[in-house]
Amino acid sequence: MIVPSDAPAQDVLARMLAFVEEAAPLALRMRAAGLDMTNKGPDLGQALTEADLAVSRLLHARFGPDLIEEETAGDLGHAAASTMLARDAWTFVADPIDGTRPFAGGLTGWGVMVAACRSGWPRIGVMNLPVWNEDRAGPAPIGPPETARGILLAASEGRALWAPTLGGRPTEPLRVLERPATRTGHVGWLAVSAQRYTLDYGRGWFPWSEGGSISDAALLATGRLDATLTSNMPWDLAPILPVLEALGFRLFHWPDLAAPPAAFIDLYDAELSGHDDLWMICRDRDQAADLARAIRRA
Repeated sequence: MIVPSDAPAQDVLARMLAFVEEAAPLALRMRAAGLDMTNKGPDLGQALTEADLAVSRLLHARFGPDLIEEETAGDLGHAAASTMLARDAWTFVADPIDGTRPFAGGLTGWGVMVAACRSGWPRIGVMNLPVWNEDRAGPAPIGPPETARGILLAASEGRALWAPTLGGRPTEPLRVLERPATRTGHVGWLAVSAQRYTLDYGRGWFPWSEGGSISDAALLATGRLDATLTSNMPWDLAPILPVLEALGFRLFHWPDLAAPPAAFIDLYDAELSGHDDLWMICRDRDQAADLARAIRRA
């Protein structure tokens, strides 16, 4: 299915919402039926399940050739990705299941997410975390897919939106998500960052993580984190960035607080990796400066 290059943002958002409303229930059903988890090569940090591959196939069926997604991006390269993303046309960047380990392990910090990019930057983002609202009053179960309660987060044209979900599908119309006013003193601290950096909690910042980029973004967007870090891959950041930018969060480079490059792809190296760099997602420059002083190289 090809999305016309001149499709208006609202039509593109509708296509993306339709995709996650199909993909999240599919992932829930496959998880409930039982999954074997393998790894992508010798790196035990890169998990893979049949559900990742099934959602990947669905992405290609719904968005066609204008797609960059984790499971098939290995041979793409920086130059080809740069060409796709720079066009005055829609290019989609997606992670079939972000947080595969929590997904396969019966935890809540996972979901499906996709971004629509145009003229070099992510413009629309959609994230579906179908078990986000798990009841934690007892042992962690993997319940029937149709009873799973979660959250849908989206952003388009500078507005952040959300809706509760049941079984991976929204139960109410999307409503405006306001910028959180709470302060928690916690910062998202994913595994990639934790390998390379430490946090001086004596400066009043404490690490928190529930699995992957999508759960970090949901925690930040709903006021459960004050900031987060990113040093991952394009599909880990592109879908969450429109939501967080619509809420007033910005990217700041560590430690110099530099602004991001004009082209999204220039956040990444020739292998489309951002592992050797660190960006903070903060409310403003003062907060970024305070967080930067608390981060140390490991």
